[in-house]
Amino acid sequence: MSERSPDEILRMAQERIAARKEAGRRPIPWGPIFLGSFSALLIALLFSPGMPLEWKMYAVVHGICAQQHNIFVGGLQFPLCARNSGIYLSFMLTFLYLYAIGRGRAGKIPPWPIALTLVAFVGIMAVDGFNSLLLDLGLPNWYQPDNFLRTLTGMGMGITIASALHIVLNNTLRQNVDPHQPIFANWWELLGIIVIDLLALAAIYGNLGITFWPLAFLAFFGILGVLYLVCLLLTSLFMGYEGKVTSLRQLAGPATIALFPTLLIAGAMSWLRFWMESMGLIL
Repeated sequence: MSERSPDEILRMAQERIAARKEAGRRPIPWGPIFLGSFSALLIALLFSPGMPLEWKMYAVVHGICAQQHNIFVGGLQFPLCARNSGIYLSFMLTFLYLYAIGRGRAGKIPPWPIALTLVAFVGIMAVDGFNSLLLDLGLPNWYQPDNFLRTLTGMGMGITIASALHIVLNNTLRQNVDPHQPIFANWWELLGIIVIDLLALAAIYGNLGITFWPLAFLAFFGILGVLYLVCLLLTSLFMGYEGKVTSLRQLAGPATIALFPTLLIAGAMSWLRFWMESMGLIL
């Protein structure tokens, strides 16, 4: 048997060391970590003492929501104002609806008439918002605004935000995005989410008290969800997930990390607004 050269012996030793290191390296269990982190945050929200739950929710989003023109259902105040309740309740309903109708991998904008309708939803809310602002400033306005219109026009905006963000996330992160599948293929699919939104609107303004908590939570997690999804997108890009995702489970790592900037931003903005109010700098 021929003797091995010193270089060959060294190479084999290095390979054995590398193999031992690889065998001893365990993947980080991001899935359980995410579930544990989210559960801990939810338990803290639900069971921390000091304030009623609806006011804890109000405080969490105090820095990212105007919380004027508030709405009440069953004697309880929504954590978001009328317009933001419409926007972010509709955002959550639309996001869930898109997955329910099989648009989880959709990467194409809808046909132009539907796309222009989504753009029109933004314009309609902008008109109603500007009209309401004129009244708040004591200036002449075009018509008498009310909370029903604020919520209704906000819901159209929520459909558009959810659709746009869903397309951006899919085309940026998914490897298996379907570039030929539109987010809404026809008017009936768009009408479906509009009907769902109108049912939620009827529950709110019909003062159906039993619906307060489901709708309040949807709106609350909707406004935090938009912030979270933006943080998730940036975190995923930073970690090199662009165009690599074929299953949502793959995002457990960036999903866990994205919780922290979301909480930091929401918490810092809420603290800043409470501080400015205590100093009399804003109302």
